[in-house]
Amino acid sequence: MARIVVCGYTIRHPLAGNILAYFHYLLGLHYLGHEVVYLEESGWSQSCYNPINRDYSDDPLFGLHAVQTLINTYGMNATACYVNRETRTVYGADWLEVEQRLKTADLLLNIGGVCWLPEFLLCQHRVLIDMDPFFTQIGQFAAEGRNDYHAYFSYGANIGQSYCGIPSDGIKWLPTVPPVVPEIWSSPVLVPGQGGEEQENAPFTTIANWSAYGKIIYKGESYGQKDEEFMRLLELPSYCTQQLELALSGKDKEIAEIAKSLQTAGWLVRDAGEISANLSTYSTYITGSRGEFSVAKHAYVKTRSGWFSDRSVCYLAAGRPVILQDTGFSDWLRTGDGVLAFSSLKEAVDCIERVNADYPAHCLAAREIAEQTFSYKVVLPRLLETAIHARNELRRVEVR
Repeated sequence: MARIVVCGYTIRHPLAGNILAYFHYLLGLHYLGHEVVYLEESGWSQSCYNPINRDYSDDPLFGLHAVQTLINTYGMNATACYVNRETRTVYGADWLEVEQRLKTADLLLNIGGVCWLPEFLLCQHRVLIDMDPFFTQIGQFAAEGRNDYHAYFSYGANIGQSYCGIPSDGIKWLPTVPPVVPEIWSSPVLVPGQGGEEQENAPFTTIANWSAYGKIIYKGESYGQKDEEFMRLLELPSYCTQQLELALSGKDKEIAEIAKSLQTAGWLVRDAGEISANLSTYSTYITGSRGEFSVAKHAYVKTRSGWFSDRSVCYLAAGRPVILQDTGFSDWLRTGDGVLAFSSLKEAVDCIERVNADYPAHCLAAREIAEQTFSYKVVLPRLLETAIHARNELRRVEVR
């Protein structure tokens, strides 16, 4: 058993889909027998989002309660702590406890790189996990403390390959994938072929942030978000008999305007905020879908990053097929059954038709991929072992 401090971005943005991206790590490590502490810091002023009021403040209590409730729901003997870096106020613990946890931890996992405190250096083994390839490497995230880790992992599984356009920034990025806890998604409703007419008529869905933080110009070239890729497929519904639905988040005015264009083209549009209100509404939406259909961020596609979605692994674990724009993940993941990759409108249409032609088989394949490739039982032991090996190698270099 190891004592592990996990850092992330859940208390500041307590929507179910976002929380799950980190909670699968927490719960997975707990199930593997490790002692886990969750630690998050404010990062910047007015960083805490309240989904009820739909506003930002410095008050972390809503998010802290949401995360701690989820921890308690799954019987974890774990603590969630939050630090306001400006006032040095600690919630869920006190400074002495935070420092002691860091000093005695065997490992600090900074997931996403949107947390950094000087006190992190108290932990003798620190690991960064990049969830947003390209944007992290060019300094959009994890700029603070960038050189103070002992191992670096990325969802950009193709970084370092000659065909991948992501700069390494002089760092050896080790490939990893988003973990999922299949047990969260196990339910009789997930049995393929048992959904009847309701499941037959269910739409392919996804939950997405329309334009996130916008375009980034890097060395004279533009790297964008999902909006660019969705607009390339605007007319897709006219080529399909199956309904396609987007649950979108973003700036209210922008989403209202784009929703009109999408609906005119035949897309169904929902409010992602309502769906992500809590784990129950989020999981019900996914299990009630025929499968996932989604694009990826333009930057992920352009760089052939190899990125795979932490949202898509939830669909897979729920036994729902995933049709996802290829970011280069087809270089390392078996596709064609359960997970289907496309790079054009025609390929997208073909993928939808293939899933509909043998839906129960694709559902079974989806669940199998979740268990064999993305399960915490597979992903986390490998990550921990690799991190320990990387630390030992670094120590040998330091001794020399």
